[in-house]
Amino acid sequence: MFTLDHLRFDLGERCLLKTQSLDFAPGQVHGLIGHNGSGKSTLLKLLARQNTPTSGKLALDDRPLSQFGSREFARAVAYLPQHLPAAEALTGRELVAFGRYPWHGLLGRPGPKDEEAIERAIALTHTEAFAEQQVDTLSGGERQRVWLAMLLAQGSRYLLLDEPLAALDIAHQIEVMELVSHLSHTLGLGIIIVLHDINLAARYCDRLVALHGGQVLAEGAPDAMMNPVTLKDIYGVEMQVITPPQSQQQIAVPL
Repeated sequence: MFTLDHLRFDLGERCLLKTQSLDFAPGQVHGLIGHNGSGKSTLLKLLARQNTPTSGKLALDDRPLSQFGSREFARAVAYLPQHLPAAEALTGRELVAFGRYPWHGLLGRPGPKDEEAIERAIALTHTEAFAEQQVDTLSGGERQRVWLAMLLAQGSRYLLLDEPLAALDIAHQIEVMELVSHLSHTLGLGIIIVLHDINLAARYCDRLVALHGGQVLAEGAPDAMMNPVTLKDIYGVEMQVITPPQSQQQIAVPL
């Protein structure tokens, strides 16, 4: 379990994130929500060790993140940034294979366990059709699924996803979120994902953590968070929460 205790991150004289007690359990999809600049990506980068806390405690399984070696940490936590690295001239299978680096190192030779992990990741993400295609030729949704396959091949217990839906149309957004939810609940993965669409977050996440001004404003199950008062506090706009006919899923509609 990720645990945060009085965590703070400053950039110069500006405080970008300040939390009290917060944790992220495995086997659940945790959605980080809030307006732009609220601290969502900052929090995710701290969990991914892309940034170092200014003060406070940040631990995984009661062990400070600073005590993990780089490869050891990568075996436990996989991170997908908002802006994906270039994958020029790489096929889908070659990209997925990069996920095995924490296990055999830069000079190590992939073995049967690596090949098994690669094939399993491709099967779980249904990316067999893209395995021999160049990643840069795929559509946005297809590319996201291949990158998710790479994270699965890494064999980590936690996946940290920073706005993976940003460049996708609604059909591919739903496709990716259904895959994320399925992987979390089937494999017991802890997935922490930054999302802008409150309705997708409420539909596919087990728990929501709302940030505002670099602080945790509210957290809880989606049903508890989907009310006009809380949503106005989070986003600063009036919203109505309705349940469409023939649906049990509440949605928020700006007024």
